[in-house]
Amino acid sequence: MAQLIQMRQRIKAIETIKKITHAMRLISMSMHSRLRNKTPLLKKYNKEIEDLFKKLKLAAPKWQNKITNPKATKESNPLFIIVSSQKGLCGTFNINLIKELEKTTTLQEIENTNFILVGKKAVDYFTGKNVKSILRQFNEINTRNFTQISNEIVDMIINSKTPYSSVKILSNELKTFFYQKPRLIQLIPIDSDQENLPENTLDNNNNTAFSSQDYFWSQKAEEILDKLAPQYIASNVNSFLIESLLAEQAARFLSMDTATRNAKKLLEETTLQYNKLRQAKITKELTELATNFE
Repeated sequence: MAQLIQMRQRIKAIETIKKITHAMRLISMSMHSRLRNKTPLLKKYNKEIEDLFKKLKLAAPKWQNKITNPKATKESNPLFIIVSSQKGLCGTFNINLIKELEKTTTLQEIENTNFILVGKKAVDYFTGKNVKSILRQFNEINTRNFTQISNEIVDMIINSKTPYSSVKILSNELKTFFYQKPRLIQLIPIDSDQENLPENTLDNNNNTAFSSQDYFWSQKAEEILDKLAPQYIASNVNSFLIESLLAEQAARFLSMDTATRNAKKLLEETTLQYNKLRQAKITKELTELATNFE
């Protein structure tokens, strides 16, 4: 009898877990759909800013900025931005991110690098490593505050007393809904290679075909670039954050979907065992009753 009670309790526990994972699966899909509806406009804005910035750089090839091109920095002052998730239960989302960090960065580099941590999982990891060069940490990142986080990060980069010699961002990108991959991007210094130039700026011989007549400027190109550079950095940071959120929700949906399916399978197996055991107990009691009447 005690075994039947234990199995009944186990069935109830599995049913409860199944309801929770199913609810989390629905929430993740809802949040992913909401973010996905915002993404096209943000991507379009980011692409327009990036194309305009790179075209203007062609018009002013000698332009330099202490923030985007910190060549005059005497001492190395690198900044590393790590974007993880606020919560767990999203499969290997954070594990792969940490593996990528450990693969691309040595312990000595970590000790000599400034960090901005986004997401509680990244904060917990660096707290366990006793890393002291953490400039700012954001435990919570969600659909409501990622813009505010982006603005604070950009403000720290632009208004730093000592310009950062380099700024790198490590986050997850959404390759497909079923595949999320960590990516490491160098935000500063800005790469000006021709292979990264926007479309319609190269002719058939890979020479720059941009003309200053494409735009009418009331100011010098250098002055416009100085104003545009912070917007360029902000659009990129914002893009990385929302891409990470999209990847997180997709990873959580897949993880919770697998958990729900496993719970359903385990529930069926456990219920079958319970019914067999219950039937055996009933058969045994009937056999004993029949023996007594004889």
